[in-house]
Amino acid sequence: MAIVRKDRSFDKIFDEVTLEKIPMNYILEVRLHLADGSCIDLDKSRVVHLNDPSEITQMVGRTDVTDVAISLDYNLIKKDISNKVKGVLGTFFKEDKEEPK
Repeated sequence: MAIVRKDRSFDKIFDEVTLEKIPMNYILEVRLHLADGSCIDLDKSRVVHLNDPSEITQMVGRTDVTDVAISLDYNLIKKDISNKVKGVLGTFFKEDKEEPK
């Protein structure tokens, strides 16, 4: 399964993380490569309601899928990770805001 990365600043994070399940709201587009060389493109609106990426091939009713390429929404991932990290670490580390003199 190919994962398209546009934001290379997250490479280190994704190299250290094993993705066993991709939250469907992070998927921008899915491209199914078929045995005859053709492709089926599915946008976010067609897959966001699914519970798991494995349901994608079942949804299109094809058994001749040779590869699945998933484009992820790295901006949304980055935003969510930043917010969650700030939320967790913010309880332990308070920023000291000094008035300029």
